[in-house]
This record gives sequence, structure tokens and C-alpha cells, in this order.
Amino acid sequence: MRGRKRDVTIGRAKKFAERQGYRWVPNPDTDMPFDALVYRANDMFIVSIRTSRNAPGEYDLPENFFRNDFQILTALPFPPYLPREVWVRYSWSRNFHRFRIFRDTFVAITMIDREKPLFEPRVRGAGTPSETKTPPGDEVK
Repeated sequence: MRGRKRDVTIGRAKKFAERQGYRWVPNPDTDMPFDALVYRANDMFIVSIRTSRNAPGEYDLPENFFRNDFQILTALPFPPYLPREVWVRYSWSRNFHRFRIFRDTFVAITMIDREKPLFEPRVRGAGTPSETKTPPGDEVK
């Protein structure tokens, strides 16, 4: 996939990663066949982004369905302990489906995709305790 659609999908994947709390570092070397290095506190991995018209069937294994990506990611010259993932966005869906490579198989990883962060950061020293926001559902009745 080349051109504008590819750039749009990469941009959406970056936003998806940021909503999950990850930092996105785009691939600086066009000769290396991956899209980004993604990291947060204790998690870092290489990611490849794909768009697909068809989803694997009930009896299709993801490592066979995405065989090309599987072979490319496992052959990258990175340390073997650095995980690799394929994020797939099907043409009929708005969500990304994450597949992480473990040894010789893909494992689907489920992430909740929220538009806003789950918790709002509190600013220390701003206002009195009565002015600080309480999370929904924690109100005293």
C-alpha cells in the first residue's frame, strides 16, 4: 500500500498508540520494513501497520494469514528479546487489531481504545481540596 491512504493509516495508528500511553518513534530508515518503534514505561516494541480487506476466518491462524509480515518482522536485525507487533486495521472497521509475535505464533492483544484518557491528571497545589474534581461515581451521597 502506497500514497495518501498509507499515510492516513499511519497517522491513525500513531493516535491510537498515544491514546494507549505509548510514545511513537517513526522508522527513520526506509530500507527497514517496519513503521515505528513504540514505547512506554516498561514496554517497547517494533510495530508494522497493515490495512486489510479481509479478516482471518474462523480456522485461519493469524501467523498464516499475515505470513509476509510474520517473516519480515522476525528477520529484522534487532535483539531477539525486543517484541514485534502487527497492527491491522480492516477496511470495514475503525479499530486496530494488535498481534504480537511470540516465538512461532501471533497472539492477539486486546486494548480498549478510548478517545480521552481514562483518568484526568490532578494538579497539586491548584485550588482548595473542595475545588478538586472527584472521579465520576465517587461522589459522596
